[in-house]
Amino acid sequence: MKPRAKYIFLDFALLTVFLMVFTGCYKKDFSELKLANASPEYLYPLIDAELSLKDIIDPSKKKLNILEDADGFYTFIYYQDLVDQYITDLLKIKDINLSQSVSLTSTEVSGLPVSKTISHNFSNSFTLAASNGEQLKHVQIKSGSIPFNVSSTFKHNVQLTVTFPYIKKNNLAVTKTVSLNYTGGSSVNIVDSIDLSGCTIDLSENGTKTNTISYDAVLKVTYISGNSITAAQKITFSTGIKNIAYSYADGYIGKYSVTIPYDSVAIDIFSNAYAGNVFFTDPKVRAIIGNSIGAESTVKINQLVSSSNITGTTVITGSQINTNIPVLYPSQAELGQTKTTTIQLDKTNSNVQTVFNPAPDKIFYQMSAVLNPAGVASNYVTDQSKLSIRGEVEIPMEGKVTKFVLLDTIPDLTFPSGDITGNGNDVTIISAAFNIGMVNGFPLNSNVQLYFIDDQNRVIDSLFSTPHLIPAASVDGNGKVTAPNSVIIKEVFDEQRYKRVTSAKKGVLYAFFNTAMNGTIPVKIYSSYKIKSNISIDVKANVSF
Repeated sequence: MKPRAKYIFLDFALLTVFLMVFTGCYKKDFSELKLANASPEYLYPLIDAELSLKDIIDPSKKKLNILEDADGFYTFIYYQDLVDQYITDLLKIKDINLSQSVSLTSTEVSGLPVSKTISHNFSNSFTLAASNGEQLKHVQIKSGSIPFNVSSTFKHNVQLTVTFPYIKKNNLAVTKTVSLNYTGGSSVNIVDSIDLSGCTIDLSENGTKTNTISYDAVLKVTYISGNSITAAQKITFSTGIKNIAYSYADGYIGKYSVTIPYDSVAIDIFSNAYAGNVFFTDPKVRAIIGNSIGAESTVKINQLVSSSNITGTTVITGSQINTNIPVLYPSQAELGQTKTTTIQLDKTNSNVQTVFNPAPDKIFYQMSAVLNPAGVASNYVTDQSKLSIRGEVEIPMEGKVTKFVLLDTIPDLTFPSGDITGNGNDVTIISAAFNIGMVNGFPLNSNVQLYFIDDQNRVIDSLFSTPHLIPAASVDGNGKVTAPNSVIIKEVFDEQRYKRVTSAKKGVLYAFFNTAMNGTIPVKIYSSYKIKSNISIDVKANVSF
């Protein structure tokens, strides 16, 4: 298994590839050995590589952007999407049911046997349920219907025509006609509906109202000779709206408090920090608000808290905390666009720079938002309108390190001794010397070590007799590298030592960092900085015949 190297700087690239040998990632067939020699010796090249910082950052990290400016200077931006609050989850058009009974007047009743046909006009209206004070004017319907249920106790033929003058499709008012022909019995019933897909509703009725749907109707009764007609005979008409989904709405959409889940931005490069004193020159913590809801809104960062493996939690303070920040929003002419507002905490308006010493591994966001905080206003929305918030932590790769310790555990160590063969004969390693040549183009010193741990969490041995220093590249007064530095390491494992470490169940990586000049000046990390490593293994083995 490959070690889970998750470190900020490239000094660990060498140790990572070095450990590939011990963790079973590198396996060599020893059939090339000269079997005539009881203790053959062979030099195997393992690694010849040149890496930059970007080369060893885990490409599977989906929430990290690495920016590189024209000079090759790196900036890390970690992010987390905190909320996507669609307006359709807040502004809902509820179902409405309306029932109306209609009968003929006494004059119409007495005149029906003579005229044979009577038309009775009536009208009605209903109002949308406004649970948040909504005052809607126009709605474009994506889907939904008007239920249309009629029951008649007339012993005569009935035709009902209902027109909704302010609901239009293709600029024509929506209308519905149903016929209920009497064939005997106490009543005649019909169930139907009007499909509102693609319709536009003028809830203002030409700018005079809000939330209103009205209809005009004509009840036509055709006389059947010999059947009685009384004022008690009637129709019961049920209508309303059902399952409305809109694509557009305007008017006042209401006032809403938006719940934003408590969430965090993970800063993975520091997740293995054990102790440290890291000073970043200009870290920034941001909340980026995207708003495509055509309504005044405010967003508030109630609290920001950093979490560090070294120091625990620290509250971030600043002028932007616990303050209602107005959010940009699209005008009617910009409908469908997203306006962006950024709330940023940096060294000029907060204690972020102090909080990032030592660097945290998470920033926790606790936020809230309000739509239409001042009350009634003119709003415009579509079914895609939303308020989105992203948390970002920006870390320009400029700073200084006077003490920074990283630890990481490598589980399930395996060793290649059981996988080596020599022309079908067993091969036993009696010594293995690892030869490491490295050219460090980074302005960072590090002392590195690997400890082998048994199943009782006890230290069996270490990779090096003492932690190895990998010296930093030389820098100028501005902290920029002027010349790389080189190191050669050779570590020999005899047969007894090699057998001892093969009992290890896991390893613990340890590294102690500081920047050039003992961390007294900030340094920058550029894409031109490289670490070059050449690793080989010099193996002695016994071959059984």
